[in-house]
Amino acid sequence: MAENGIPDILIISQGSAFMVNSLENNLKREGLYITKCEPTVRDVDEHIDEKDMVILFAGEYITGSGSALSYISSKCANECINFCVVGYPNEIQEIKKAVGVERITAEFARPFDMKDFCAKIKAIANGETVKVSDDAQNYTVNNRKRHSILLCDDDMMFLKMVQEWLKDAYNITIVKTGLMAVPFALNHQPDLILLDFEMPVMNGPKVLEALRGDKKTAQIPVVFLTGHSDRDSVMEVMKLRPQGYLLKSTKKEDIIASVDNFFATGQWKNVQT
Repeated sequence: MAENGIPDILIISQGSAFMVNSLENNLKREGLYITKCEPTVRDVDEHIDEKDMVILFAGEYITGSGSALSYISSKCANECINFCVVGYPNEIQEIKKAVGVERITAEFARPFDMKDFCAKIKAIANGETVKVSDDAQNYTVNNRKRHSILLCDDDMMFLKMVQEWLKDAYNITIVKTGLMAVPFALNHQPDLILLDFEMPVMNGPKVLEALRGDKKTAQIPVVFLTGHSDRDSVMEVMKLRPQGYLLKSTKKEDIIASVDNFFATGQWKNVQT
């Protein structure tokens, strides 16, 4: 959100077409804050921070732009940003092939009613459940909220491995220091934090202390990651009263099952290997 609480939206399009300008002006009339950028990695990186939504306005440029589209959708998934797509049906199909249907929050096939479009965009940006239009072929809205997980570890290889395992079912953000984890949790409120116990400068216990000391992050579930399975090490982890712990040696299928079970039951089941 912008500082005054108004939803902050980024429109990505190639050039400044009449339709794009019309979208921008009508969304501004709805009281939304709008920024525009080109569909390039550099331009997206310069404008996407702190956005609540990205609207990708399709065009001829999407043909052969699979890597750029994948980058944009991944950035949205990692930062928990709503990703909406606008275009003709064949363009939307092209985008789906490039990024996967599960990454798209809503798709709007042209032509459509501008007033209805703006109302839906505003509702999604404000976190509301959106009712699909009677003209079902023009609107598809995914109201299923994917749980978000913050994964913090100074081992980038481990971070990327676990992110790859979980990314199809969850929005995963990875950070490599405790100093990065605390402000991210404050600003984005992840549904679960998987936190390395041993890190330089600001270790897991210090991060947990900082999170528990702020009412905005005090209730976020935290599970410690540890490379030590001996009883003394585990007891040292658990005396800080996190939701649980996860051994880094745990098998892929057991890590996935543990996360799935947590979101299904609200309880973390520690796995011994």
